[in-house]
Amino acid sequence: MNIQEQANVLLVDDRPENLFAMESLLSGADYNITSADSAQEALRVLLSEDVALILLDVQMPGLNGFELAELIRERERTEHTPIIFISATSIEEQYIFKGYSLGAVDYLTKPVQPEILKSKVAFFTRLFKQNQQIKHQSQLLARTNAELDRLNTELEERVKNRTAALEKVNVALEMELEVKKRAEARLATEHSITRALASASSIEDAAPNILHTFCKNMDAKVATFWLWRSDVQELTCEFIERCDDSQELKEFSRLTKDLHCGRGIGLPGRTVERFETFWLTHELKGMHQTRSAAAKKAGLNGAVGIPIKVGAELYGVIEFFTAEQLESRSSLTNMFEVVGSEIGQFMFRRRVEKERESLLIREKQLRQQAERASKLKDEFLATVSHELRTPLNSILGWSQLLALGKLDEEEAKGALDTIHRNARSQAQLIDDLLDTSRLITGNLQLELSPTNVRPLIDAAVEMVKPAADSKNVTIDSDVDDSIDSLTCDAQRLQQMIWNLLTNAVKFTPSNGKIDINCQRRDGMVEIRVTDSGIGIAADFLPFVFDRFRQEDSSSTRSNGGLGLGLSIVRHLAELHGGNVSVESEGPGQGATFSISLPVTHTARSEKHEVPETAVDPNSGEPTRLSGLRLLVVDDDEDSCNMLRFALSSSGAEVKTSLSVSDAFQCLSKWIPHVLLTDINMPGEDGYSLINRLRALEDESRSNLPVIALTAMARPEDGEKAMSSGFQLHIPKPVDIEELTKAISNLANGFESKNASHTLG
Repeated sequence: MNIQEQANVLLVDDRPENLFAMESLLSGADYNITSADSAQEALRVLLSEDVALILLDVQMPGLNGFELAELIRERERTEHTPIIFISATSIEEQYIFKGYSLGAVDYLTKPVQPEILKSKVAFFTRLFKQNQQIKHQSQLLARTNAELDRLNTELEERVKNRTAALEKVNVALEMELEVKKRAEARLATEHSITRALASASSIEDAAPNILHTFCKNMDAKVATFWLWRSDVQELTCEFIERCDDSQELKEFSRLTKDLHCGRGIGLPGRTVERFETFWLTHELKGMHQTRSAAAKKAGLNGAVGIPIKVGAELYGVIEFFTAEQLESRSSLTNMFEVVGSEIGQFMFRRRVEKERESLLIREKQLRQQAERASKLKDEFLATVSHELRTPLNSILGWSQLLALGKLDEEEAKGALDTIHRNARSQAQLIDDLLDTSRLITGNLQLELSPTNVRPLIDAAVEMVKPAADSKNVTIDSDVDDSIDSLTCDAQRLQQMIWNLLTNAVKFTPSNGKIDINCQRRDGMVEIRVTDSGIGIAADFLPFVFDRFRQEDSSSTRSNGGLGLGLSIVRHLAELHGGNVSVESEGPGQGATFSISLPVTHTARSEKHEVPETAVDPNSGEPTRLSGLRLLVVDDDEDSCNMLRFALSSSGAEVKTSLSVSDAFQCLSKWIPHVLLTDINMPGEDGYSLINRLRALEDESRSNLPVIALTAMARPEDGEKAMSSGFQLHIPKPVDIEELTKAISNLANGFESKNASHTLG
């Protein structure tokens, strides 16, 4: 079996742009990308290639994704091939359940998070390669076992033949007892070694018995077992067996144990060099010099070196020494060669088994990691679902009560406040997820400027004060006046402080206290938030700043959230060149969170006002749009009606269109000052609108300022919109006051720029 150098990933989608986007996203990795624009093309690919993973679109003409998956599962070759369904429209639960019922390993909805998709593709391609390696090792082991069985059969046949020959010799030469004795000793040695290997689990278990066999049956006074280390090309003595405990043999054994013999050095090295049984027959001439004198004192006069090998691979050498001088005998030489080969086969088999066990252990570990990752993913999705559905429950419930007209004026005001608060909660959850994505992908950029720290802290305190007052939690702040200015991203620093304060308020019981302190400490500017809350267990402290980690993630937890706020704080602090830390004496003892920024980022300067981005956007008078004409293009009628009502309330004249074609019909008769359009719309999308608009010959229409008002909120979506000709990219959900300000500023800017040109 040939192992593929790279795994194949099959992309199946009837839309070429989707295939191109997926190929671009997954290009450059250690796997091959194969594309198919139909189910039939995908089946043709699967007939000729093995794939590690199939990324399958659900909605396709002809055979859809589910039908294709059924055909794939019917084929034995592809019945276990991992499938990930990807769909932008079929995202209801029944489609997801159907996908998993067809054996899908995952069901992703578009837009797909790039890093999540890459990690899943990387995991399944690695798993595919590892499975191939396991199959390859299994086949190799099977072939090895077959070869070992053949060799054992040959060995048994040779033993059988030799036994028959011995019987003939014994019948013919009954008087030659010495020859018989030698033959019996040889056979006893061979059988004894075979039994020792059969009962041993490793060479360490078998070696003492093997050496004892040479001492007993070959009249050896000393037998040694050397292992060949191919990395350093030398032999080391691992085992020694003596026939007695005389001082001379002990000294010889000690010298032998300390030796390291390279190729051609001493008896073991010369055996390796010749790669066959080597006899020293005349007073051990040619032995290693350090052992020659000791061998003579111990009365050793003959020696044999036996290579342990399988084919051309060497594993070690067995040597034994006798008191009598030896003469090379072909019968013994053959037996020694067989014994060396048998021991070599045993060592080779154990090595293969050990490698197989190691592969099985690694496979088990990878499977456990995959199961843990799947469990974490399920827990995260459950948490996201819970945290998004909880505020949605209040929004839907109170909006239904308002629609039924069952609430008096005060109750209706409270209902609207609840809807607004929960909608902002949902928006904050989404912002946290987007911030985390930007931080992970490195797309979040800081806008650094000298900033006064105190107003940032005061603004963050004011933002959490309502929540603290509702629990009767007091917040005290202490800011070192010597820190008058810090070079930082004011909005992100306020976000870090607000996250820590929000976390402190959430976990501090009623009538508790929170202290926020800012001062210079050990060459750093340190902002500390200390609460009298529930505290943190010691075993959870190392994981406080991990993404999606919460000390209590059970269904009975008393506090919500996705577990992203503190992770965002850590990443933002590190982007500023600083760090965050946490201290807690344990449950019930409160906690202290610290943000530390390098003192080199500070500078003494005149007092700076807090940038507008750091101030609560709900303050101040509402912006007016009197005299402005606005065209809103969105296929969602509810969104159109909401924007028309909200912008009309600010004095603008607003018209709406539910499609690009309707918008151009409106533009043919009426010219707005600003055009607002959604991006994702059926038929023609926002990019088609901007391209058609900019291509018009009438400059009064082609030069209209256009705002992309869309739920596509990733940084790359904003960059694409701006490069396509939009003047602004505003993600949904929108803050009406912020949208009004953006429209007013954009309209005024274009009027100043084109003062000589009058619209409509």
